[in-house]
Amino acid sequence: MNCKSTRIPYRQTGVFSKLVLDYIDQAESIKPFMANPPSLQGIQKAIESRKGFTTNRVVLVQELKKQYDGVETSDKVKQSIESLLSDNTFTITSAHQNNIFTGPLYFIYKVLHSIKLADSLKASLPEYNFVPVFYIGSEDADLAELNNINLCGQKLVWNTKQTGAVGRMKVDKELLKLIDAMEGQLSVLPHGKDIIVLIKESYKEGATIEQATFLFVNTLFAEYGFDCFEA
Repeated sequence: MNCKSTRIPYRQTGVFSKLVLDYIDQAESIKPFMANPPSLQGIQKAIESRKGFTTNRVVLVQELKKQYDGVETSDKVKQSIESLLSDNTFTITSAHQNNIFTGPLYFIYKVLHSIKLADSLKASLPEYNFVPVFYIGSEDADLAELNNINLCGQKLVWNTKQTGAVGRMKVDKELLKLIDAMEGQLSVLPHGKDIIVLIKESYKEGATIEQATFLFVNTLFAEYGFDCFEA
């Protein structure tokens, strides 16, 4: 397949706020509020600054191993976790709430950007190791924001009576009904059946949304050495 791509300035996209655009363009008005610019030089400065903080890497690795205990993951993820014991290893971290089935597409974009940035920095700064890490914001209690997805132009909503932190809520029969509804639409699409299999393996009745999100993200991105952390 022959494809053509066109690069346009962020300001022409019409989808970013003025603050984000000013940050990308390094506007003088926001520089007093920034520690380092979004550039390789800025990251090098951030690394030097981070070296001044004492971090208990042993505890970090122990906790990550606990979360992955009993979970099937890749050797690359295991290697990434072990590498965090080294003072020359730094994390490229992103985070998001545990939207059901990952929710909006920018959830996936955040993950992919972390992975690609870690790879790019390893090539540019080979004296360091970089591990992409994703924090799941399980304490978020805004169910109205996290209980729905848009699929083929249709809004599908998880109607549960559970309250409190969404990450502690459990997969119930209402969520299973939603998966059944998704299966009818996704199964006719490319890779749709594969996605449904992964969702059913992750979102099992009685599991917490936090656990289900962790399993789903791990299955999708473990081959890239991507560490997922429930917070």
